[in-house]
Amino acid sequence: MSIRTFIFCDICNPQGLRAIEFRRAPRSDERTGRRISDGRAWFDGELKAAVEAGWLLTREGQHICPVCQSANR
Repeated sequence: MSIRTFIFCDICNPQGLRAIEFRRAPRSDERTGRRISDGRAWFDGELKAAVEAGWLLTREGQHICPVCQSANR
């Protein structure tokens, strides 16, 4: 048995919900690609890997996904 670590975006997913992505045709108002989600960001992995993937850890301890970083600049 293994222990999994999840990082949740404190801006777009403050409740820490992990909604599994599902397949359907992309729409213009949703994120691109064949697999879409409801927009709540989460990362499956350790904090170091999340930071390497573009996530930000603030001085206050908040985790911010790459999408929210680009939207708030």
